[in-house]
Amino acid sequence: MLYELFISLRYIVSKKRQKFVSVTAFISILGVVIGVMALNTVLAVMGGFEDELRNKILGVSSHIAVLSYNGPIENYEILTQEINDIPGVIGASPLIYSQAMLATEENVSGTVIKGVSPDTAGMVTNIEYAIGKVIAGENNKIQDSELKEIGSKILNQLSTETESGKPPIIIGDELSTILGVQNGDILSLVSPYGGIGPFGPTPKTKSFEVIGLFDFGMVEHDSSVSYINLKDAMKFFDLNESVNTIEVKVNNIFNSKSISETISDVVGFPFYTRNWEEVNKSLFKALKLERFALSIILGLIILVAALNIISTLTMLVMEKNKDISILRAMGTKRSSIQKIFIIDGMIIGIIGTFLGTFLGFLFCYFLKTNETLRSFIPFDNKVYPISEFPVKIEPLYFLIVAICSLLICFIATVYPSYQASKKDPVEALRYE
Repeated sequence: MLYELFISLRYIVSKKRQKFVSVTAFISILGVVIGVMALNTVLAVMGGFEDELRNKILGVSSHIAVLSYNGPIENYEILTQEINDIPGVIGASPLIYSQAMLATEENVSGTVIKGVSPDTAGMVTNIEYAIGKVIAGENNKIQDSELKEIGSKILNQLSTETESGKPPIIIGDELSTILGVQNGDILSLVSPYGGIGPFGPTPKTKSFEVIGLFDFGMVEHDSSVSYINLKDAMKFFDLNESVNTIEVKVNNIFNSKSISETISDVVGFPFYTRNWEEVNKSLFKALKLERFALSIILGLIILVAALNIISTLTMLVMEKNKDISILRAMGTKRSSIQKIFIIDGMIIGIIGTFLGTFLGFLFCYFLKTNETLRSFIPFDNKVYPISEFPVKIEPLYFLIVAICSLLICFIATVYPSYQASKKDPVEALRYE
């Protein structure tokens, strides 16, 4: 063992008459533990929240949307097949996207109408799962695959005529509450883009029968979107066998930008693409900024612990003034004296960082796996797109926090150790 390390260990574990130094060292370690643990936990929760929000958004909408500068997309079937053949594309589905109003005898609400193909809509969004979720209700034992299978049967009914002879429609669970309707009820779909009557423009109206409800877990979407069959949307909006969007899903969401550029090259002008990162750029940028800001704020806890390390080492230097002088008189170099107190400070930093990282990981793991612990603080689904604490354990962030903590602790040892190395043995031993 290096003699500097041996002396450092003897100093940090003081005897009874020097117990105060050990107490302050323990408090410094505790400060580092709390700071590292808190920072790791918050980063894991923020990362989980970002992932959960991303999954919700990408469950509602596609990864890439193909549009045309000319408006309606004709020969969309050929274009969809070309897109499906591009490497990295899982599926593509035509879509008609427009705004209208849904009305009953007592209520009315604006809605975004999505005309979809039942055969391919489930390939690009989680619409099947969202429908199955409503049917399952509070039965959490049903697997996701079963929910999709249940929802798929309802979605396929968009292609068939209802018993009432009305075309089918699927609306959001929140929208059904606003309108006061359930499965089997008749709604009037109203579009302002109607014909010209004797008294001017007249709205276009058509009756639809509700065959199902969906719940994506996003109030904004569940209260404002409705799904009808692609052919019915073509007739209602007078699009003459054309669509206005082709939705695309890719195998890796983080490759969406490069794949969208490939799609643009393949389909050429007048088509263009928009990927989910472009559409939600401001939102995810704000989330990253929030995570960074929280990291800085919670990093101050580690900084406070570093100040405790400075005070602990300063008191230790004052207490060991005589020992330092004897070591210097015996020929110990200044650098060795400095190294002794740097090692003392780093022992505090290493123990605190290790325990903080371990306890932070342990807490995040239990928070992720224990449903009771996750739901300890409930979230209102009407305010947040989540119902419980989401957690994402990222080893890279744990490593970065640990490195930053050790670096701060090392910086905290520089000044006290430098002051110890400058002590003059003659002055210290003059009156001994």
